[in-house]
Amino acid sequence: MAALWALAAAPQALVPGWTLACSDAGGCRQAADVATLLPEGQRSALAGDPAAATRLAAHVARPAVHLGLATLTLLEEGLLVFLFVAVGRTLRRLGAGGDGGGDGALARALPWLRRGAFAALLWSLAQPLTDSARSILLYSGTPGGAAWYIGIDLTIAGPALLLAIAAYAIAWALEAGVRAERDLADFV
Repeated sequence: MAALWALAAAPQALVPGWTLACSDAGGCRQAADVATLLPEGQRSALAGDPAAATRLAAHVARPAVHLGLATLTLLEEGLLVFLFVAVGRTLRRLGAGGDGGGDGALARALPWLRRGAFAALLWSLAQPLTDSARSILLYSGTPGGAAWYIGIDLTIAGPALLLAIAAYAIAWALEAGVRAERDLADFV
């Protein structure tokens, strides 16, 4: 899954606004519309003005803007790819079983669970920051001109942050349990 996600992140970084939509009825369609990266209010302002859309395309074609958009995409998607890798490594270590010492598999899996929880926490915090930075980069090419934009969508960031904190708390509790079990075994 991580490899597929990373494979999809590359064209998104190279072609800002690139999407691929597949369905049973219509097959797969790709599109590249940089306006989809803007907040709804700016998209509607661009929809009826071809000159503004052309100005935005020219703005996005500037190397600094293009590099900034690619960096934001790779940062955001890179955290998700690492999250997938960490979850996969955790499950692999848990599935490998112990080596005769009851907590062996769990002890080997916990560091990857903690890394995955930390990656999820970073991703949940990076999501609103990258969305805001992306809009700020693009606003210079819109009819309204350069502007600050801070967009926090709590329907995405809120649950993601809560799940990341829960996963980190679970990893912390499991590590404490493994340590207590080891201490008890040493004592007995």
